[in-house]
Amino acid sequence: MPKIDLTFADGDRVRIEAKSGETILKAARRAGIQLSSDCEVGDCQTCRATCLAGEIEYDELATISLTQAEVDGGEILPCVAMAAGDLAVRLPYERSRLIAAKRFSIKVEEIRRLSASVVGLIGRMVGPVPLKFLPGQYANLQVPGTTEWRSYSMANAPGDARLLEFHVRLLDDGVMSRYLAERAVPGDTIQCVGPQGSFYLRGGMRRMLMVAGGTGIAPMASMLRQMIAAREPRPVTLCFGVTEATDLFLVEELKQMASSFPQFDLRIAVAKGVSNPGVHTGFVTDLIGAESLADADVYLCGPPAMTDRAREIATGLGAVPAAIFSERFLPSARSDAPARAEAFSG
Repeated sequence: MPKIDLTFADGDRVRIEAKSGETILKAARRAGIQLSSDCEVGDCQTCRATCLAGEIEYDELATISLTQAEVDGGEILPCVAMAAGDLAVRLPYERSRLIAAKRFSIKVEEIRRLSASVVGLIGRMVGPVPLKFLPGQYANLQVPGTTEWRSYSMANAPGDARLLEFHVRLLDDGVMSRYLAERAVPGDTIQCVGPQGSFYLRGGMRRMLMVAGGTGIAPMASMLRQMIAAREPRPVTLCFGVTEATDLFLVEELKQMASSFPQFDLRIAVAKGVSNPGVHTGFVTDLIGAESLADADVYLCGPPAMTDRAREIATGLGAVPAAIFSERFLPSARSDAPARAEAFSG
């Protein structure tokens, strides 16, 4: 049986064996090793890893959501990838910090309009125990009255009195949008699964560059709030972009957060139309600037074109590949909550 050496970001290493036709994820589970995963069909990229040595193969019917450039760079999806021989695989997250996803319920407390295109959904955990999660992670929510599930990042810091806050982009054909606009009332129960994902705040005191598009600000807000709560602020540059000025939200709260950080540089971009003074007209990636990022941790969250371009710029400015953490939103024709595609350059 092929031997697979797994190396986690915290240096933890383990060797497992894979049976014929067995995916890396299933082989790890059989060996009692927890790996990050969600969809398990190759769509969401939550399981994404890097093959350092050896060859993998995919079932001919498997969905591979990676680009050809990412495949050529050694990126793999362990939920659908099988070992063609011995492998060395690097996981871009710390094994010691993985939290097993669980089913839970929330009751809707409030539905708050945040902008012309975004609402805030605030729910309270059913039961006495807050959800344990890492700032930046997300949960899957079932749209009440349907079999549809959508993914949303928590915008609050962990442990906030059993309250969870989500930012939902409103789309005309979105099932969650229709629920929130037409049927949702306080007291509704929403079934959830989480926490999910490997996009989370890493430890340390390195300065941070955050680049967020639209509701991609939610996991960034969770990270910022956690740093404030833990009294571990770092120098932060936050680039936040939306399509039109009416889409802006959370700006005043972000400005208030600035006083809790030794350095906090908030940069805002509006892609279309006339913007307010102090707001850049153009793409959010225009705001990254030209300063070296060799000593920075870089967090990217938003549409694929945005995160890919931001990663390209950050790499060109000297950012260490292993210090670039990216979560791409992949909207479908029916979805107002994008599937998660987590990408790590390292």
